[in-house]
Amino acid sequence: MNVLRAAKYVILAIVLVLVGGFLHYNLPRTAVVQVTGTDVKRLDRGPSENVASRDVRFISARSQNGKIWVFRNEDTGWGWPPYFKFDSATLTAEAQTFASEADKPWVLVRYYGWRVDIFSLFPNAISLKVVDRDHANIPIFNIIVLLVLAGVAFFVWRLMARVADKIDPD
Repeated sequence: MNVLRAAKYVILAIVLVLVGGFLHYNLPRTAVVQVTGTDVKRLDRGPSENVASRDVRFISARSQNGKIWVFRNEDTGWGWPPYFKFDSATLTAEAQTFASEADKPWVLVRYYGWRVDIFSLFPNAISLKVVDRDHANIPIFNIIVLLVLAGVAFFVWRLMARVADKIDPD
């Protein structure tokens, strides 16, 4: 019986790591940066895609502690994750404006995704907003999503406990 209990906890841990990774990648995060420039690169798609290549916009930035950020700036369209972003050209124009100003403003970049150097993955910028250098963002949307998910998980757990009690009342 101990082997089954251990297997149950291992499977639960794997599910929690996968769900946590999914949420960490897809939920929006923010960074306060100074935009230093923009770039457009032509990237090749894989052989399974209909289009041989595509243009991808990038936004380069520097944070308060000197960390260099590079954000991808692509439309999500109607796809996943559902940010319905159709304004990557406008976002690039805003970034170019911020980069060309003499006293570069501090900008709150809302983004999703991960930076993985080995795979050349970049987080995708969703929006830009001028803020103070010491701006602290409270992720209200993320808090609401996590509370709703916790409520659903609690409801499912209680439902499963009731079903288990009816099946095996011992």
